[in-house]
Amino acid sequence: MKKIMPLLLIVSLLVFFGCSSSTEEQPQVNEFEVLVKYLESGDADYQGWVNNLSGWIVNLSDINTADYFVLDLRSEADFNALHIPDAVNATLDNMFDKVKDATKDILVVCYTGQTASFAHMLLRLKGYDAYVLKFGMSIYDASLDKWTANCSNKFASDPNWVTTASPALPEFDYPELNTGKTEAEDILDARIQAAIDAWNDGMLISADDVMANREDYNIMNYWSETDYTTLGHINGAYQLTPLTIKTTENLKAFDPAGDNILYCWTGQTAAATIAYLKVLGYDVKSIKFGTNAMIYDVLPGHKWPKPWGN
Repeated sequence: MKKIMPLLLIVSLLVFFGCSSSTEEQPQVNEFEVLVKYLESGDADYQGWVNNLSGWIVNLSDINTADYFVLDLRSEADFNALHIPDAVNATLDNMFDKVKDATKDILVVCYTGQTASFAHMLLRLKGYDAYVLKFGMSIYDASLDKWTANCSNKFASDPNWVTTASPALPEFDYPELNTGKTEAEDILDARIQAAIDAWNDGMLISADDVMANREDYNIMNYWSETDYTTLGHINGAYQLTPLTIKTTENLKAFDPAGDNILYCWTGQTAAATIAYLKVLGYDVKSIKFGTNAMIYDVLPGHKWPKPWGN
């Protein structure tokens, strides 16, 4: 028995330390770093689309819709009432299933182009050649026009619409992602679903709300510096040069812990861009209808053809 006891003690210690080592926590993955490296390095099918956007938005008059797989994100009732021939009705939640067998480039449409712009970026992130109809189905038929009533010049003379130079962009830390995944593609899939959920909860904001609560937001004007100072901007908004949403340029200008606002001409470029930013973990909203809802008469272009079709 005396010989057996030391042997049992040794075996117990071996089992204890063996179990301890097998249950040690694995090194924690920085999910943001894994994801952004994947998207910026060219490893993904995405190919840096948020900083390219070449030909991403098309005019109805310039295309033949029969050349596209048309994905219509409007309600089923509105789709059934009037839609582009051969279009497929979908939601953000089922659009990937709807397009998986598409043999043509995808043309995404919605009511005004805002949701379609958001959706097309998510499709691009997964390698689909997706495009957006400018102004959405509002441009397809006068009966579908949801733009005209939302165009406004109400802030052109507002004291908080200014032409001052932009302050230097702020600089923040990057967001923390907690999907529980370790591989880039798995993290991306989880974040795409999070972005879809966020859009369904509301990622558009009215110009009125932003102007009334400017100091509550980190506001980015997504124009060139010339347009920013010539046409004006929301007082307190920073000038963010388009196509600079990367770690080596201006990604750190967005606050991971705050409410960010991005706005552009029509809201469509901003809606596409916030899809990417939401995937990366930022809370950010786009001003619906962009500056068309703020200084319509001042805009030299990038504006809804009001009245319809003109």
